[in-house]
Amino acid sequence: MIYSVIVPIYKVEKYLEKCITSILNQSFTDFELILVDDGSPDSCPQICDNFASKDSRVRVIHKKNGGLVSARNIGIQAAKGDYICYVDGDDWIHKDMLSEIYKASIQKYSPDMIIFGIVKLFADRKEEIFTDLDDGIYKKEQLIKDIYPYMMYDSRKPFCKGLIFPAACNKIYKRNLLLKHYCKDERIRMGEDNAFVYECVWNSESIYVKNKIYYFYNQLNPGAMNQSYDPYRFKNNNYLFKYMEKQLYGEDKDLDEQLNAFKAYWVTMAVFHEIKCGKGILEASKHIRLGIRDNKSLENIKLKGLPKSAKIFILMLRCHLYVTTIIASKIVQKNR
Repeated sequence: MIYSVIVPIYKVEKYLEKCITSILNQSFTDFELILVDDGSPDSCPQICDNFASKDSRVRVIHKKNGGLVSARNIGIQAAKGDYICYVDGDDWIHKDMLSEIYKASIQKYSPDMIIFGIVKLFADRKEEIFTDLDDGIYKKEQLIKDIYPYMMYDSRKPFCKGLIFPAACNKIYKRNLLLKHYCKDERIRMGEDNAFVYECVWNSESIYVKNKIYYFYNQLNPGAMNQSYDPYRFKNNNYLFKYMEKQLYGEDKDLDEQLNAFKAYWVTMAVFHEIKCGKGILEASKHIRLGIRDNKSLENIKLKGLPKSAKIFILMLRCHLYVTTIIASKIVQKNR
């Protein structure tokens, strides 16, 4: 079997049938579909079972709610395909994705990973995301030269963004690679893709890039994680930073600098989140102060190597200028 397609599912009943149908209608048929019901309280479990009763390629796993990392990991352990890909339960894929990727990359090169294009769908716009790399196979010597120095932080990009868009869903992974490098900390609820995508890239011997849109990333779901306030973000960052440092820190001096920029970016995003959710300046300032203090968010973030905007931002937080930081953040967000 070539592919195992894993769909973690929680509270996506409005979109789930479209998601599953887009997978089962693939022009390529040598795959299994693993639907992981993460204790969803709506009609998702019944929808999964209905599809499984009609198509032998579908397997359903019902489990107690444990979060996205937990659901994915259950799917990985059950997977039998040579390659694994993820589709979120409220997203969908191009009908020829599995076929075209198989013919262009797997059949010819058997790469450890495949990276392809993704489009984010908003109510009023769409945002297409590709790599800045040419189509084709990248073997280890090319990865070392063209990808590793920029994968998490690319100084040519705005703020602290990297060359590799860290979503799990616009990539396909060789099963043996993923079994070694999947995210093992189920406390990570945001940035969980970062926790294993970069580790997989770093440990790949070859990666195939295909700059075509195959994945449709639905940003219309009002239940999506990034749509609502979550006070867990600063604590989550603490878990995420420690996990990634354990997996990647010390592997390479340049990679250590990228991890530093990555941490600065995620602290900034946590601050932006406090402001974005409509809190007053004083309330947001209090949450930011406590979040940074209680989770030691600024520990080990070095200013050296950061872009100027990130340096200023981190310095303001270190000087406890929370109100000033919030006002500056509002200006930045308004001009984005």
